[in-house]
Amino acid sequence: MSEFQQVGAGNRRAAARRRRSIAQQWLNELLVTQLDLRGSGLNVVDLGGGTGGIAAALAEAGHTVVVVDPSPDALAAAERRAAEAGLADRITALQGDTTTLSEVVPAGSVDVIVCHLVLERCDNVPESLQAMAAALKPGGLLSFVIAQRLPKVLKLAETGQIELAEQLLDDPGILDRTALIDFLGDGGWQVLAEHGVGVIADRIPESAAEGRAEELLELEAAAAGQPAYLESATRLHVLAARG
Repeated sequence: MSEFQQVGAGNRRAAARRRRSIAQQWLNELLVTQLDLRGSGLNVVDLGGGTGGIAAALAEAGHTVVVVDPSPDALAAAERRAAEAGLADRITALQGDTTTLSEVVPAGSVDVIVCHLVLERCDNVPESLQAMAAALKPGGLLSFVIAQRLPKVLKLAETGQIELAEQLLDDPGILDRTALIDFLGDGGWQVLAEHGVGVIADRIPESAAEGRAEELLELEAAAAGQPAYLESATRLHVLAARG
């Protein structure tokens, strides 16, 4: 088990939140801790970073973050969030996406790229990974999150949408864990750690989490790094290093 994998069970620093935010809160903490192992004051690109939630967490930890997103409205919200949090000097918002990354980020200039819930299908993954690798310094880190297939299938089946569940289960174009790991291996990336996101927190009713957010965070952290739960988590986080 790598040091990046081991940090998933520690670093409990968050206050109580609503159940639906606990998994994201834990993911932010995990990412901050993983980056702390690499160093301080890192140059980070949050690709598809939207309104800057992750960027704010990383900036608060001392890193410099460029949010790259195709939506002007999301970028404006990210800038407002940065200003209100006193982080405007550490967060920059630029319009772009995976296809234009080389136009907004100089090659070999980035320590870390965050790409969370941006890519859903396999078609454009190799090209996107190549673009991210080009932007990273040698040995730079990639934080990648995908939505998982199995929980989506179960949710459709639970609501009686059996045909849609069958289609999703058999869809070869969905970017799932197996496909992602294969793409990373083919691209010369080294997988450093895998964690489930929402293993516990996304599955319990709001009433069960009322007033127990910190306990739920601890339980989420304990389950997230266990291999048996990776496929069943609503999301999967993979930390990889550029070869």
